[in-house]
Amino acid sequence: MHITASSSVQYRSLLLKALFKRPKIKGSIQTASSATLANPSFSIDGRALNRYCQHFGFDASHIPETYLFVATQGELLQLFVHPETAVRPLGLVHTFVEFEMFQRLEVEQNYHFTVSLKTAEKTEKGQRFETVGEFSLEGQVIARYRSGYLMPNRGVKSKRRQSAPVEDLSAYHISTTLETSKKHTKAYAKVSGDYNPIHLNGLMARLFGFKAPIVHGMDMAARLLNVASKEINTESSKKCRFDFKRPVFVDQTLKLCSNETQLLLVNEDNKSCVAMSLLEKGA
Repeated sequence: MHITASSSVQYRSLLLKALFKRPKIKGSIQTASSATLANPSFSIDGRALNRYCQHFGFDASHIPETYLFVATQGELLQLFVHPETAVRPLGLVHTFVEFEMFQRLEVEQNYHFTVSLKTAEKTEKGQRFETVGEFSLEGQVIARYRSGYLMPNRGVKSKRRQSAPVEDLSAYHISTTLETSKKHTKAYAKVSGDYNPIHLNGLMARLFGFKAPIVHGMDMAARLLNVASKEINTESSKKCRFDFKRPVFVDQTLKLCSNETQLLLVNEDNKSCVAMSLLEKGA
């Protein structure tokens, strides 16, 4: 199934559709695994990029990898809320995102962007699936991201999780701490356009089993990327990955640990919440 992206739809209206969507297709998400949405004239808005870079302290002359995901949230959500896809957007858990850069993207340049539903599998916790977003110019792929999600089972109580063992962080250098706050989360929502209430509203967070609003995963990813550019050599890396292992809550203090190829955000129980890994070096 091929869908053409709409340029007139607003992200907040898509969020409303996501809140009330009830997929027509029952069963496995594999029934819609061939769904692809295309925007043949996608471009990076320079003013929005500047606001994003200023918020995090990035150099606006270079488009950060994390912004590629942020800039295409509208297209991604259009795919999720489409009535013929078996995705239930409400309560989706973002598990990872991986970026691969072949060339630098330019601001205001028109690219052909596609995002597709890919591999899916049933697990005890729910259905896992992936999306792949590609930016192309004149038939050549310039950049790509792959993103993973868990669509939790509905009406099934999850088993009580056993306490995970304390992670061995001896190979990492603890460089600093990172603070989260309601003010920063609201500021991120403004620069990213992601007003998902699970990040901003305590009641909505509790409805999904969280004790407090959870910080945007892509906010933590961008903060790690910014630190990585200073603490580890990212210049020659063409591929990086962010794994969202545990929720990060508003008003939480995290330790930032690093080695030559990885950065971790570690909570007060010495468990990693977000990990950034450099996967591949360029020539």
